[in-house]
Amino acid sequence: MIVLNTAPDKKTAKKIAKKLVNSRAAACVNILPNLTSIYAWNGKIRSDKEVLMIAKGRYKKIKKMILKFHPYELPEIIALKPKKIEKTYKKWIKQNTKGKKC
Repeated sequence: MIVLNTAPDKKTAKKIAKKLVNSRAAACVNILPNLTSIYAWNGKIRSDKEVLMIAKGRYKKIKKMILKFHPYELPEIIALKPKKIEKTYKKWIKQNTKGKKC
Protein backbone atom coordinates (compact mmCIF):
# COMPACT_ATOMS: atom_id res chain seq x y z
CA MET A 1 0.00 0.00 0.00
CA ILE A 2 1.19 3.53 -0.72
CA VAL A 3 0.27 6.08 1.95
CA LEU A 4 0.51 9.83 1.35
CA ASN A 5 0.93 12.21 4.25
CA THR A 6 2.04 15.82 4.62
CA ALA A 7 4.10 17.22 7.48
CA PRO A 8 4.82 20.82 8.49
CA ASP A 9 8.58 20.53 7.93
CA LYS A 10 11.41 18.17 6.96
CA LYS A 11 12.46 17.55 10.57
CA THR A 12 8.96 16.31 11.50
CA ALA A 13 8.72 14.22 8.33
CA LYS A 14 12.09 12.54 9.04
CA LYS A 15 11.09 11.80 12.63
CA ILE A 16 7.84 10.14 11.54
CA ALA A 17 9.53 8.33 8.62
CA LYS A 18 12.18 6.83 10.91
CA LYS A 19 9.50 5.62 13.31
CA LEU A 20 7.56 4.03 10.42
CA VAL A 21 10.61 2.20 9.06
CA ASN A 22 12.02 1.21 12.47
CA SER A 23 8.67 -0.27 13.53
CA ARG A 24 8.37 -2.07 10.17
CA ALA A 25 5.10 -0.31 9.37
CA ALA A 26 6.79 0.91 6.18
CA ALA A 27 9.67 -0.53 4.18
CA CYS A 28 10.47 2.88 2.71
CA VAL A 29 9.36 6.50 3.10
CA ASN A 30 10.18 9.14 0.49
CA ILE A 31 10.27 12.75 1.70
CA LEU A 32 9.59 15.49 -0.85
CA PRO A 33 10.26 19.00 0.50
CA ASN A 34 9.13 22.45 -0.63
CA LEU A 35 5.47 21.74 -1.27
CA THR A 36 2.76 24.41 -1.12
CA SER A 37 -0.64 23.25 0.09
CA ILE A 38 -3.75 25.38 -0.43
CA TYR A 39 -6.75 24.19 1.56
CA ALA A 40 -9.89 25.21 3.42
CA TRP A 41 -9.65 25.23 7.23
CA ASN A 42 -12.13 26.67 9.73
CA GLY A 43 -13.95 28.64 7.04
CA LYS A 44 -10.81 30.22 5.55
CA ILE A 45 -8.54 29.46 2.62
CA ARG A 46 -5.03 28.72 3.87
CA SER A 47 -1.69 28.36 2.10
CA ASP A 48 1.22 26.66 3.86
CA LYS A 49 4.62 25.20 3.04
CA GLU A 50 4.66 21.46 3.74
CA VAL A 51 6.64 18.30 3.10
CA LEU A 52 5.08 15.28 1.36
CA MET A 53 5.78 11.80 2.72
CA ILE A 54 5.18 8.71 0.55
CA ALA A 55 5.24 5.52 2.63
CA LYS A 56 5.19 1.99 1.23
CA GLY A 57 4.03 -0.69 3.63
CA ARG A 58 1.13 -1.79 5.85
CA TYR A 59 -1.74 0.72 5.86
CA LYS A 60 -3.23 0.02 9.30
CA LYS A 61 0.11 0.25 11.07
CA ILE A 62 1.19 3.35 9.11
CA LYS A 63 -2.13 5.05 9.90
CA LYS A 64 -1.88 4.20 13.61
CA MET A 65 1.64 5.62 13.87
CA ILE A 66 0.87 8.79 11.92
CA LEU A 67 -2.11 9.47 14.19
CA LYS A 68 0.09 8.88 17.25
CA PHE A 69 3.12 10.98 16.27
CA HIS A 70 1.83 13.64 13.86
CA PRO A 71 1.53 17.21 15.19
CA TYR A 72 -1.52 18.14 13.07
CA GLU A 73 -5.02 18.02 14.54
CA LEU A 74 -6.15 16.34 11.30
CA PRO A 75 -3.23 14.74 9.45
CA GLU A 76 -3.64 13.81 5.81
CA ILE A 77 -3.67 10.02 5.42
CA ILE A 78 -4.47 8.86 1.89
CA ALA A 79 -3.87 5.24 0.87
CA LEU A 80 -3.42 4.16 -2.74
CA LYS A 81 -3.38 0.55 -3.83
CA PRO A 82 -1.09 0.10 -6.85
CA LYS A 83 -2.38 -1.95 -9.76
CA LYS A 84 1.07 -3.38 -10.39
CA ILE A 85 4.29 -3.59 -8.41
CA GLU A 86 7.51 -5.08 -9.74
CA LYS A 87 7.73 -8.58 -8.25
CA THR A 88 11.09 -8.32 -6.45
CA TYR A 89 10.27 -4.85 -5.10
CA LYS A 90 6.96 -6.16 -3.73
CA LYS A 91 8.82 -9.05 -2.09
CA TRP A 92 11.29 -6.57 -0.54
CA ILE A 93 8.41 -4.50 0.90
CA LYS A 94 6.84 -7.63 2.42
CA GLN A 95 10.17 -8.77 3.91
CA ASN A 96 10.79 -5.37 5.47
CA THR A 97 7.35 -4.98 7.01
CA LYS A 98 7.35 -8.29 8.88
CA GLY A 99 8.21 -8.67 12.52
CA LYS A 100 8.36 -6.12 15.31
CA LYS A 101 11.34 -3.77 14.78
CA CYS A 102 14.48 -3.35 12.70
